[in-house]
Amino acid sequence: MTAAREAAILQRLAATAIPAPRPLAVDPDGAGAGVPAILTTFLEGRPPTVAAVRMPAALRQLAEMLVAIQSLDGALRAVAAPYRPYYELDRLGPPANATRPELWRSAIAAVSGPPPVGPETFLHRDYHPWNTLWAGGRLTGVVDWTGASWGPAATDLAHLRSNLATEHDADVADAARDAFFAAGGVAPDSAYWDLRTFLDWGPDLGEHGSVEGLTRLEPYLERLLRRF
Repeated sequence: MTAAREAAILQRLAATAIPAPRPLAVDPDGAGAGVPAILTTFLEGRPPTVAAVRMPAALRQLAEMLVAIQSLDGALRAVAAPYRPYYELDRLGPPANATRPELWRSAIAAVSGPPPVGPETFLHRDYHPWNTLWAGGRLTGVVDWTGASWGPAATDLAHLRSNLATEHDADVADAARDAFFAAGGVAPDSAYWDLRTFLDWGPDLGEHGSVEGLTRLEPYLERLLRRF
């Protein structure tokens, strides 16, 4: 996404209740800053701790904020990029450190067909706890809107769940899903998008992932496959 597009997203968000930074100035081509840049307002709060994120109150607030983001009207569609995966399927394979490569190959095969038809909404596109800010146990801000898109509603929920499975386990990821639907989320409970979004991390996991980390993730991948 270009700096100009992100600034347009933030400008539209300024008219909503979403606690996103407000744009103050933009250098779209880097003529002044040397690189494309945006100056924004300061948001109160700090990223949450890993331990705090798994608490029911935190999961509830993360879910409620995601519902609010996906409830924004079509004014955001005019400036949001169309959704697209980070990686095409033909570039995906088991991570180099995978302990169960056949599991990864089965997952890739499972999502090789056309995606399901479902509701489309405004997407943060990288919604996870460490792109949020907190103060006194309260979610006070959502940052990093560089990938904001318009597309399948289930993808943002899947992205949140994948992050929680990475830092915690499948049970915490499922608790976030339950909190999302309890908050009125409209995204379908989609095994396809859970798998497709999770696999979009494959190349990065292969480059940076540890055997320990992959061992923690593979039970989550197996749980997703059982639902497919």
